[in-house]
Amino acid sequence: MKSLLSGTVLFLLVTAANAQAKFGAGLNVGIPVQNLSGSSIAVGGDLMLHYGLSKEVAITGDAGYTALFAKNDGKTTGIIPLRVGLRYYPSSNFFLGGKIGVGFLTGNGSVTTTAYSLGAGIKMADNLEIGASYDAYSKYGTIGLLNFRLGYFFK
Repeated sequence: MKSLLSGTVLFLLVTAANAQAKFGAGLNVGIPVQNLSGSSIAVGGDLMLHYGLSKEVAITGDAGYTALFAKNDGKTTGIIPLRVGLRYYPSSNFFLGGKIGVGFLTGNGSVTTTAYSLGAGIKMADNLEIGASYDAYSKYGTIGLLNFRLGYFFK
């Protein structure tokens, strides 16, 4: 799993060298909303590649880590998503997006899941954005987070 994560990060960095690509990082705070009654809050970070196809459409790729903290001294669950996505900009400062990929859950052993996300956000400046999304991880059932992200793109 470490080699997959390292390879994904390396791919994101190399692709970001392209003039149409931006590389960024984000901080995330999530609220458990589906099948996570034993959890209190999720906190994490991510790396994102944003490749503009036009002014309105971009392809994204992201990898990250989120710690899902348990209530009552339970065990923390780690979430590692590796996803690709599409962003649509109906205006220059507002976007809608979706992502799909694989998610690795750690804590009580390791579980590989389908990871997907739907959300929206606002560009605060060329290099700063805020957004909200519903992030889900499905295997035999689905767990979900309402996730808030503050992202920064490097020039």
